[in-house]
Amino acid sequence: MDATHSWEMIKAQLPSGWRELATELGVFRPQLAPWNAKIKDIEQVLRLEFHRAGLESSLKGTTAQAAAAELIDISSVALHKWECKLGPYLAQLLGTMVGAGMTFAPERWAGFEVVVVDGTTVQRPGSKGTTARVRYAMRLSDLTFLYLEATDEHQGETLRVFDAYVGQLWIGDRGYANPPGIAAIVRQQADVLVRYNRGTLPLYDEDDEPFDVLRHVRALRLPDQRGEWKVWMHPSDGPALRGRLCAVRLPDDKVEEARTRLRDEYGGKVSTEALEAAKWLMVFTTVSRRRLSTSRVLKLYRLRWQMELEIKRDKSIDGLDKLPNFVPATIQTWLYIKLLLQQIGRKIVSETVIFPPSAAYWHFLPVSSVPADDPNQAAPADQAHGQQGLVRARARPRCPARRIDVPAAA
Repeated sequence: MDATHSWEMIKAQLPSGWRELATELGVFRPQLAPWNAKIKDIEQVLRLEFHRAGLESSLKGTTAQAAAAELIDISSVALHKWECKLGPYLAQLLGTMVGAGMTFAPERWAGFEVVVVDGTTVQRPGSKGTTARVRYAMRLSDLTFLYLEATDEHQGETLRVFDAYVGQLWIGDRGYANPPGIAAIVRQQADVLVRYNRGTLPLYDEDDEPFDVLRHVRALRLPDQRGEWKVWMHPSDGPALRGRLCAVRLPDDKVEEARTRLRDEYGGKVSTEALEAAKWLMVFTTVSRRRLSTSRVLKLYRLRWQMELEIKRDKSIDGLDKLPNFVPATIQTWLYIKLLLQQIGRKIVSETVIFPPSAAYWHFLPVSSVPADDPNQAAPADQAHGQQGLVRARARPRCPARRIDVPAAA
């Protein structure tokens, strides 16, 4: 029997204590479950959710196949209710498997709570092609979504929609490098680190003259040579904000990779200046040098960049660009399960794979004659959202981001 489709093999890769964690978080309370309850163990729910996300099955398709396989007989509505409360539990499982807590712990980054923000295009249930956008903010120390919004595909990327807190450092790609968005975060007493965008983020020097970015970074001629400059930006509705432009000269092979991406994206329209700018990684930050040096700023952005590239790369492989519905709580569960499946898959093909204690594997969930991906089989909640079209909905964090007070450096 194929071990990669064995529930026992998948279950063996989960972090130790995964069953007890569900009880600790109050997601499942076995002592309160009536003797005739259909769900008697969190494992039953996880098994259905891994099947649903792994095969991109509808709620009704998943529950029908589970009943046909004589695993459990619950309604699609009941499974949807479970999805709405699994997010915090799955976030902790994912954070443990990835080990993000050590890499992005606040004490490693001058006390900052590091938050990565991004937007990704997705598909509506039953549709083909891009029909929506998901914007999210994720705290990297525990991979918890602080914000999640599903909207139409025409909504752009902006930091203005997010609630920020003192002690947070918000990191985004060049799509978020614009004065209104950066100013919105700074006014909430948080800090920003974004990839510099020549077209949307004009910078100025201390004399309020335009800052010639290319002229300054040309001084960085050797690979890995770093530099930084004090700069100002001008929001349209407030005073000038001070920041730092940090840059590093990339190795020649990385420069060619960046230029190839530019040519693929813009074709013959790519400018000479854009091809020259590809020689450097340039970021803008409002964090003072006393808290994070140039090297630390660039290292932090690269760590965020690597994680984001991994997620984007796996979209086509694991279906991260598809959504089960447009309910924020269930989108969280869907994304967490998808990311957990990625980690489990990598573990199974690596030397760290853990084999289940029994050699008698069970199928993950047998395939039945019930169509799994028929959009007409969506649960009532799914159907309602499908008929109404895209619904803007925000998922606020269950627990407010903690404030971290750090003594100022000497």
